[in-house]
Amino acid sequence: MEHEVHVVDRPALRVVAKRLQVGLPSIGPTLERAFGEVYAAIGAARVEAAGPPFVVYHSMPSPGEPLDIEVCSPVAGALEPPPPWAMMELPAGTFASLMHVGPYETVAAAYDLLSAWIPDHGLAIAGPPREVYLSPPSTPPERIQTIVEFPVTRAPVAVS
Repeated sequence: MEHEVHVVDRPALRVVAKRLQVGLPSIGPTLERAFGEVYAAIGAARVEAAGPPFVVYHSMPSPGEPLDIEVCSPVAGALEPPPPWAMMELPAGTFASLMHVGPYETVAAAYDLLSAWIPDHGLAIAGPPREVYLSPPSTPPERIQTIVEFPVTRAPVAVS
């Protein structure tokens, strides 16, 4: 499937977040459990979710090493989530973003495309990537929609 990259400005986000280490083989069940926890806390506090959940990938997969991830859910109001969840504000920023449609096992193609596209368009990666999950768990794998995005800045121009 052809991916179309967009450069978008994202506002600051108030999120309920939890940072954790997880092995790649167990990431699916870990995220399912984490999103269940955070939405239970949001519901108990009677606060509205303010957008789809996402994960910030502070490290990328490497053989035998756990991923360092941050599970996030945007919220419209303040709440005191149960530990180890915390309220935080993620800063506004500019992102190179694309929509991946298909099973989670094929999302690496979106990372490859973005990693090549960003420097080819005069941009530089300015932080860890995010995966924004738009599809409910019941979505058939071939129809799952995931936004993959990297924060970016203009790359410095070499002076000769």
